[in-house]
Amino acid sequence: IFYYELIPDDDWAVAGGEYEYTAGSHTLVAEWDLICKTSSYVPLLSTIFFGGYLFGVYTFGSYADKRGRRAAFLWSFLIMQVGVFLSVVAPSYAVYALARFITGFGVGAFGLIAYVWNSEILGPDNRSVLVLTTNMFFAFGTLLCPMMSYVLPNWRHLSLATFLMGLPFYTVYVFCLESPKWLATQGRAGEVHRVMCAIALANGNPSPPAPFDPTEAGRPAGVCDAEQGSGRAGAPTSGKGGDTEADIAVDVFHQLFVDTRLSLRFYTMCLAWFSLSLGYYGLSMNVSNLGSNIYISSAMASLVELPAYLVAVRACDHERVGRRGTTGGGLVLGGACCVLSVFALGDPSESPGMAMLLLVFAGKFGIALGYATIYLYAAELFPTSIRSRAMGLQSLVARIGGMLSSIVASWGKTSRALPLIVFGLPCLVAGLAAMLLLPETRGQPMLNAIEDLGPPSSQGRGARTLPCLMRRYRQLGEDGVKEPDGSPAPAMVGAPS
Repeated sequence: IFYYELIPDDDWAVAGGEYEYTAGSHTLVAEWDLICKTSSYVPLLSTIFFGGYLFGVYTFGSYADKRGRRAAFLWSFLIMQVGVFLSVVAPSYAVYALARFITGFGVGAFGLIAYVWNSEILGPDNRSVLVLTTNMFFAFGTLLCPMMSYVLPNWRHLSLATFLMGLPFYTVYVFCLESPKWLATQGRAGEVHRVMCAIALANGNPSPPAPFDPTEAGRPAGVCDAEQGSGRAGAPTSGKGGDTEADIAVDVFHQLFVDTRLSLRFYTMCLAWFSLSLGYYGLSMNVSNLGSNIYISSAMASLVELPAYLVAVRACDHERVGRRGTTGGGLVLGGACCVLSVFALGDPSESPGMAMLLLVFAGKFGIALGYATIYLYAAELFPTSIRSRAMGLQSLVARIGGMLSSIVASWGKTSRALPLIVFGLPCLVAGLAAMLLLPETRGQPMLNAIEDLGPPSSQGRGARTLPCLMRRYRQLGEDGVKEPDGSPAPAMVGAPS
């Protein structure tokens, strides 16, 4: 192996009939000969998937804010299923790559909408349930994947099984109600009442009072359509008039990128999303470089997430930890363990030691802990009027981390330390930023509009620091401004003389 540079590349070439695959011909690599010069096409599929994921969360974040959570939920699931089915029948690598992009598009949109939708229906006392339910089922799904791969080694059979498992989920749509918070932001009070009555009826609670409507003065208070059988709750009606979509988009971007009440939250959360996605998916892909069985390594990487989610659901409701402490603390723990594992690598020619494996899996535990809470935390940090767009943009940034994760993980074939450093350092920085700059949202009602935040002076210290510095900068640029001790203000570039 020390003389590979002296051997011409042509000497390595072999004809297709002169080699065979030890694992059989049931893999993508074997079916399309993705070896040698085309071996880079294998990790490229993960990048393509996350590229579709990126476009999905961005596109459907806006769609859900305009057309509602229910419609976005249906269409995102249909797109995801189309992508999975296309992967089953893909005749070539190019078609399969397209199928992965479509699948990623649907998965990204579906996951975002489902979480936003649930968080808006649940009250503040029960919202932390999402931390346990959604993430535990996600972990069980990832744990099921290596088991199914072992039982169904042919990749087409595995894809077909995945497609068939998703079909019964269409029935869920029939029982889903539109988000009452989204309906309220659209000014559709009657539909909000019908949805709330349907929820109260299902829970065995009394119906809420009907909203006042002069045209229905004879209607008894508290009697709703769900009890009178007048139709499905949440049936669509015409939305309210108002600004054009272009004006709304400009206002959303202004609130997220410029308005100091939200911009610091947005930038900090984008960094946290990017770091978590890079670390989470990167560590999952990097387990194959640790020298153990691929099925066992993948299963262990999934099993370690289960206790993280059990801890997260209790920690995010604890008065001394909360959403901020769980998200930021998980990032710091995960990043620190990844960086420290570099010092326990030992001899690169030998299998990794127990200390290194424990630190790597502890890093996965910490990152899973942060990932478990960040969806809930992000939903509570931003108002209903722009929640889907805000989370869509943050998840878009996260997908950039996901796209890079497969590339960084591939570096582990030549250096075990480099991927762990790249996964760990961003998590450390993002975790510290989250704990220092973001407010706590535990037990707080969800925001409906940016006005609910109050003036910038009511925000945390991080939200006040940048505006104060900018105001001070402008003051120093004015004529005759003096420092507090009475000395002349320092000269500034562009300041009038």
